[in-house]
Amino acid sequence: MKNIRKYLEDKRFIQWVFSTSHELDEWWKTFEDNNPEEKQNLQLAKRILQKLRTSDKALSEDEKILLFTQILTRIEKKQHGSKSRKIITGFMKYAAVALIFFSIGALFFYQKNNFNPAFYPQGFSELNYPDQAILKRPGGEDILLDEKNSRIEHRQDGQLVINNHILEAVSAKDKGVPEINQLMIPYGKTSEVILPDGTKVWLNAGSRLIYPDGFRDKVREVFLVGEAYFEVTPQDNQPFIVQTTDIRIRVLGTSFNISAYASDHVIETVLTEGKVRIEQNNSGFFTETTEIKPGNLAAFNKTDRTTRIKEVDVQNYTLWKDGLLKFESTDLSRIVKRLERYYNIRFNYDNPFLGGIKISGKLELTESRESILDNIATVASVKITGIDEGYYKISR
Repeated sequence: MKNIRKYLEDKRFIQWVFSTSHELDEWWKTFEDNNPEEKQNLQLAKRILQKLRTSDKALSEDEKILLFTQILTRIEKKQHGSKSRKIITGFMKYAAVALIFFSIGALFFYQKNNFNPAFYPQGFSELNYPDQAILKRPGGEDILLDEKNSRIEHRQDGQLVINNHILEAVSAKDKGVPEINQLMIPYGKTSEVILPDGTKVWLNAGSRLIYPDGFRDKVREVFLVGEAYFEVTPQDNQPFIVQTTDIRIRVLGTSFNISAYASDHVIETVLTEGKVRIEQNNSGFFTETTEIKPGNLAAFNKTDRTTRIKEVDVQNYTLWKDGLLKFESTDLSRIVKRLERYYNIRFNYDNPFLGGIKISGKLELTESRESILDNIATVASVKITGIDEGYYKISR
């Protein structure tokens, strides 16, 4: 077992142990199902935190911190066999975390740089119409979007405009927590959204965007599953945050693309202009963040929780919003995956190694599906054969 301490620093994990809820139970159950190798680590980390409540008498702040560090000492010795200096450094780090948690209070600890609790219940909502684009409005109203490429505008006066059709204005609330919208775009469709602050979002196929009906807090925060391109309206005193399941991207005003599909092992952030800062959701108080500059791609690996940065041609990652796909020496499997999402189709390989064929080129997605597939087959020197409605086989 290893990496226990990443859970002891995870604010969502601590909240789950000390004051759980149905949403948190669902989140961690899903996490455990998707990461069975982490089951023992989760159980051990949970027992460690529960030890803080097993004393027969109330503990003082110093006693709590001492207990906290004693537990972590045993973990560090078992896992790393670290030298004394390294262990002492670990003590100070976790003593500081314990001090913050027990002295300032759990609520502050959970909320600091954590994702908006309003997103928890929304994040588990399932699509009632799996092939239908839907905008779920506050109060449970479902607006079905029939167009392949829909356009949604939230105006500051509360009006909602969908594909040039004006809906009745929603009266803005002066106080309280903003109500939440959820836009769900299935495979085969895309959408453009203008948020209440003027920020433009292009949502790719198979994606979900959760956002408030107005930005009244110190930050403007949205939640993304899937892929989206953002053009953020600059507001110096109100940073914009894109929250995903594993990382969050903090900006002031910039343009960037995020690919954060649940089925992918890597979350990719590509910056076209401006500056963004990437933070891990369970990074704790002392972990460094990652900043990237225009032309950079930051690839966050969900498994080993590392971020790698490299320079790229940003057009290869952003032209999808204009109905184009551009790629250079890219694995056929990556291109096929994009086509599956864009057209809501599926491919099978006659030989799995065919997915590693590297090809370059540009695809006009406005052309017919069959024309696109013929072009791919020609460039990759393969055969693409329809075997059923929406299913294709790739062979030599």
